[in-house]
Order: sequence, then C-alpha cells, then structure tokens
Amino acid sequence: MNDDRSKSTIVTTDDPRRLSPIEAAIMDWCNLAHASRTRGDFTALEEISAELNALIRKYDETDGDGHPNPAWARPNQRALTLSARGRIEEAVDVEMIAAKYADTDRRKEVSFGNIADRLVRLDRPDEAIEWFLKAWDAAPTSVPVMMTGARAFFDSDRLEEADNVFAALGGLDDLLEPGTDLHAYLRHDDSLLDMAPHLPSLDALYRKLASAPDTSSNGQEAE
Repeated sequence: MNDDRSKSTIVTTDDPRRLSPIEAAIMDWCNLAHASRTRGDFTALEEISAELNALIRKYDETDGDGHPNPAWARPNQRALTLSARGRIEEAVDVEMIAAKYADTDRRKEVSFGNIADRLVRLDRPDEAIEWFLKAWDAAPTSVPVMMTGARAFFDSDRLEEADNVFAALGGLDDLLEPGTDLHAYLRHDDSLLDMAPHLPSLDALYRKLASAPDTSSNGQEAE
C-alpha cells in the first residue's frame, strides 16, 4: 500500500485543445507544484502557489475564461490547484461543489473520478468506492476511473471486486498497446505491482504485457 500517494499524481488532459489559455497555465503550474512537493522544495512550492492563486483569481474574474459551464469549471479548477499543493481534503470539498453542476458525462467522470482518487489518497477507500461507482456509471470504459476503483476496492480488502475491475480489461487486447492509458499505468504505476500478487486478473495483464512484442525497438535487438 502506498503510504503517500498524494505526491504521485500529475495533472493531465485527454485533449489539450479543450483547454483555455488560463486552464493550460493552471495545469502546467499544478504539475510544477506536484514536482516541488515530491522533491521537498517548499520554497519553490510557495512561489508556485502564488502563481496559482493569481491564475485562479483571473479565472474567476473571467467567469471561467469562456467555459460553457463556469459553475462547474471554476470549483473544478480551484480543486486542482488545492490538490497540487497537497491540500487534499480541501480539494475534495471544493470538487464536491463542482460535482453538483456536472451536466455532461465527461464532467461527471472528471469530478466524480477526482473525488474518488483524492479519497483514496486520504485513505478513505470506502467513501472513494461510492464516488468511483458514480464515475464508472458516467464513463464505463474510462481506464483512469477503473484504476481508481480497483485501488479503492483493494484498500478496502474487497479483493474479488478489485480483481473484477482488471478482469473487465483483460479481454481487450488493444488496451495494452503502447500509447494507451492501460499500457501507461502498467508500465509506470508502481502501486499496481504491489497489488498484482493478490489479484489474478492484474497479474495476467502484466504477463500479457510481458509477452507482447516490444514495438518500441523498431525490430532491432539489443546488443
């Protein structure tokens, strides 16, 4: 079990073209904040926090920088900045405000998934499961949402249900191709390695990944 998952999360988007200029800047500064916290550079974090505060003020002043649903977007962006600075409980509270105004499946996926992920990081997996199920209902094929749910089930000692999440992914070979979300999680999320010995379907995914051809080498063998 990862005892400090709050340092391991970065901010991403499935389509950078959807971001306004202010939202793109917030994402970049949030990732700098995560990096500063990870390396323990709190002087840099203080400077970054000042930049984020200024961006959030500007975002509020422009009523979401042209976002079609500012009632959702403004608390969602504020919660991102709080989470990046390690203020996870505050981020959950603010994202819950955003969730009330999530009017599309994509916005529900984002807000419900964010809340579930942050509750996992706060070691509140039972609450996380409730929000995961809402996110999964809005986005039943979202790999990030499923990863959060599997972690929440695992941390709640509901191993069969955690394994079922990975079993649902096991028959979709295209999800293991390089460049996919699942491929990235299996390659780079070390917390999954901690879970694999206890979850047969996750172990099977790792074995399938290990036996897949390595397309990154362009057919060249290592010397």
